[in-house]
Amino acid sequence: MGFIFAPLARPAVARTAAALLAASYTICVLAEPATPRPKAGLRAAQAAQVAQQTASSTHPLVERLIVTPHPTRGGKLNWQLQQKNASRLQALASVPLSVERKLTDGSHLLRLEQPMTVEQARALAAQLQQSGEVRSAEPDLLMQPQMVAPNDPGYASWPGQWHYLAPGGVNRGGADVPAAWALTLGSGNVNVAVVDTGYRPHVDLQSMLPGYDFISSTTVSNDGNNRDADASDPGDYSAAGACGTGSAARQSSWHGTHVIGTIAALMNNGLYGTGIAPQVRILPVRALGRCGGYTSDIIDSIRWAAGIDVAGAPRNLNPARVINLSLGSAGSCSAAFQSAVNDVNAKGAMVVVATGNGGASAVNQPANCNDVIAVTAHTIDGDNADYANIGGETTISAPGGGCGTLAMTCVPGYTADGPSVYSLGNTGTAAPLADSGALKYGTSMAAPHVVGTIALMLSVNPALTRAEVTSLLRSAARPFVAGSTCTLTENNGLCGAGLLDAQAALAAVAPVVQVGVSSQVVAPAVMVAFSGSAQAPSGRNIVRYQWRAAVSNPLPVTLLNPDSLNASFVAPATGTYAFTLTATDDRGMSGSANATVRVNSVPLLQPVAAPPVAFGAKVKLQLQATDPDGDAMVFHASILPAGATLSASGQFSWNSAAPVGSHRIVWHASDAYGSSLPGEFFVQVADSGSATAAAPAGSSGGGGSMAGDLMLVAGSVLALVRRWRR
Repeated sequence: MGFIFAPLARPAVARTAAALLAASYTICVLAEPATPRPKAGLRAAQAAQVAQQTASSTHPLVERLIVTPHPTRGGKLNWQLQQKNASRLQALASVPLSVERKLTDGSHLLRLEQPMTVEQARALAAQLQQSGEVRSAEPDLLMQPQMVAPNDPGYASWPGQWHYLAPGGVNRGGADVPAAWALTLGSGNVNVAVVDTGYRPHVDLQSMLPGYDFISSTTVSNDGNNRDADASDPGDYSAAGACGTGSAARQSSWHGTHVIGTIAALMNNGLYGTGIAPQVRILPVRALGRCGGYTSDIIDSIRWAAGIDVAGAPRNLNPARVINLSLGSAGSCSAAFQSAVNDVNAKGAMVVVATGNGGASAVNQPANCNDVIAVTAHTIDGDNADYANIGGETTISAPGGGCGTLAMTCVPGYTADGPSVYSLGNTGTAAPLADSGALKYGTSMAAPHVVGTIALMLSVNPALTRAEVTSLLRSAARPFVAGSTCTLTENNGLCGAGLLDAQAALAAVAPVVQVGVSSQVVAPAVMVAFSGSAQAPSGRNIVRYQWRAAVSNPLPVTLLNPDSLNASFVAPATGTYAFTLTATDDRGMSGSANATVRVNSVPLLQPVAAPPVAFGAKVKLQLQATDPDGDAMVFHASILPAGATLSASGQFSWNSAAPVGSHRIVWHASDAYGSSLPGEFFVQVADSGSATAAAPAGSSGGGGSMAGDLMLVAGSVLALVRRWRR
C-alpha cells in the first residue's frame, strides 16, 4: 500500500450553534497528520468573542470649487479672495460660498455651503467662467487610487479577502495583490494546474481546461470508477472508520475548488470573491478523494499536468507552467516524488507545495523535495500560523489564515486575529449541492497565493525560469514582523525569505510605468498632451518608450513624438480613445500603463422667445438642448425668479409669476463630462389689468438658449394672450 496524502487544510475548532449561525460562509476543513517536534514559540489558542466588522460607504458629492481669477479683469475678485472675502464670487454664483485657502498657483479653494452633484458643480463652474472675472473654475473632485478594486462582495465584506490587501494596521499579513493588479490581471496564455480533489463547476469560475481524474482506486475516487477524463469533484466525504481505525467521519471539503478560487476566481462579476490571477487558465487534475490520495496517482498527475505523457491517459494539449500541490504527508522526499519533480522542471514547469499543517519544525514531503517552491503560512498579524510547518526547505510564507503561533486569545476564523482565507466552495456536506463561498485555513490556502502571484509574473514575462521566479519571490519578500515566530533565534532560516509581496514580485519582473493623467476630458480639435514615467527593476535601465493608440478607438489618431515619455495628438471627433505607454528595459522586459481621453462636445442650448404672462399666472416651460455626442443631459439653473424651479429634465415651473416686471433666467445643460455655456431668457410679467402686456425679450447664450412650450393657466391669462395676438 502506498502513502496516502491529505489536503493541507486545518481541522475545524468546535463552535457553538450561535457562532455557526453568525458565520457568513461555509467552513469546512480536513484532518491533520500526527505532528513531529513542535516548533519554537508554539502555544495553544484560546476561545474568544466573535469579532464582527461593518463597512460604510458614502455617495461622493462636490463640496469645494477651485477658482482662479482672471489675471487682468479679475483683480478686484482676487484681492477679495485673498482677504477670504467671497462676497463677489458668491454674487456671481448665486449660491453661498466661503474661502478656505489660497493655493500655490494663485487659485483659491472655495467651500460650497450646500454640497452638489458633479454635474451641478460643473454647471456652476461654467457660469463663473462666463463672468469674465474668472479665468478658470472647476470642482475639487475626490480622486481615487488607480488600482483595481473588485466589486465582488466577498472581497471587502468582513472577513473579506484580507489576505490580498496591502499590509496596514492590524493586517500585516496581506500579500499586496491590488497593487500587482495595476500591472496585470493575468494572461490567458498562462496555464496553471491544480492537483487536488478536482473542481466543482461554479458560477464564479471560468470554464476549465480539459483536465483528468488520475485516482486509480474506486474507494478513493468516490465516483464509482477509476481514471477518466472527468476531473470534477463528487465529494470526498467519508464515514467514521473509513480512513483507518478510529478515524472520524468527514464531510466533503471541496478543497480543490477553494484552491482554484484563490488562484483564478472571476473578478468584478459581483459574486463571491476574486482570484489573484483571474485571467489565467486553470487545468484541473484530480488526485485526491476520500481519505486523501496515493503517491502513484499524484506523481502521474504532476507529470501529465506539465505535458509529459502518462500511459492510459490522453495527451495533455494544455501543459501548465506552474503546478499547485496543496497536499503532503510527513516524511522525507521519496525517490518517486523527486524523480517526478525533476521531470516537471525539465519541461519548464515549476511545482509549488504546501509545507504541511503539523505545527512542526519539519517540512512534509513533497515540499521537502529539491527544486520545488515550498510555502509555509502566516496569519493576518503576520505571525507564522500555529499549524504551519517550517524548515530549511521553506521558500516563502504566504497568507494561510487562522491563529498565529504566539497568539494567546485566538479562535481560527472566529476572532479578529484569526480570520480564515475566503474563496469558493459548495453547500453539500456529502454530494455537491449549491455554489457557495467558503472560509478555510491551512498551508493548503497559502500555496495558491504564491501560485497566483507566479501566474501574474509569467503573464508579464513568460520566459521566466523556475530559478528566476524563486529568486524574484525571495528578493521581493517583506521582512518577518518584528517579534513574530520567524524572528525567534531558534527559527532562524526555517521560515523562508519572508512574507509574500505580490506587488514587489511583479515590480521585480518588469518596469513599473505610470502616466501623468490616466483619464481626461477634452473638446474636439484641441491638442492633447501625454506624460509618463517609468522605473526599471534594480540594476536595469529603461532603453525604449512607446505610446500607442488602441486599434479599437473610434477613429485613427496620429501621435506626435510616440517614442518618448511625452507624446501628443489632436483630438478628433467625439468618442473615448485609449492609449498605452510601454517602457522596455535593457533585458527586454516591458511594463505598460494606460490612459483614456474622452473627446466631448458639450450640449447646445436651443433658443426661446417667451410670450408675456399676467401677474400671478402659472407658468410651465419645457427647455430643450441637444448633445452632439448623444449623451444624456441634466438641466440646471443658476438664476431663477423667486418661487421658480428648473428640474433636471428641463421643466421650468413658476406657480405664481410675480412681481410685475422683467425676470431673467440663466440656465445650463450638462452631460457626464462637461457643461454648456450659459443661456438666458426673460419672462415679462404684466399687470393683469393692463390692456397690453410688454413684448417678449430675446434670448441668448453660447450654443443657443432654449425652446419650449409655454402653458399659461387661468382665464385672465388666456384673455391677455388673445389681446396680445391681435
